Amino acid sequence: MRVAICGKGGSGKTTLAALLCRSLAGRGHRVLAVDGDPNPNLAMALGLGPERLAALRPLPRDLLTEVQQGGERRHVLRLPPGEIIRQFGTGVTDRLTLLVGTRVDHAGKG
Repeated sequence: MRVAICGKGGSGKTTLAALLCRSLAGRGHRVLAVDGDPNPNLAMALGLGPERLAALRPLPRDLLTEVQQGGERRHVLRLPPGEIIRQFGTGVTDRLTLLVGTRVDHAGKG
């Protein structure tokens, strides 16, 4: 099953996602949570402490590569999904793993 939660800012998406992830993992399901927000707070909502928050490894920007096949361009992963989870996933519980899509580390241009 795949579930995506989207909506207006401040509508409780992160809280709902954390509750859903915890509930499914608590019922014995294996859960992979992916926080795609540029200001990722799902880790905190899942209960990770400050030391674990600082150690999160966001997915690298070059994880996707563009390939051309039969005159068609498409994006593919540079690594198999299991390897991405192994390298960048953070175990929250034995059944719940978190991937962080990006993280704002410093102010930049814009």
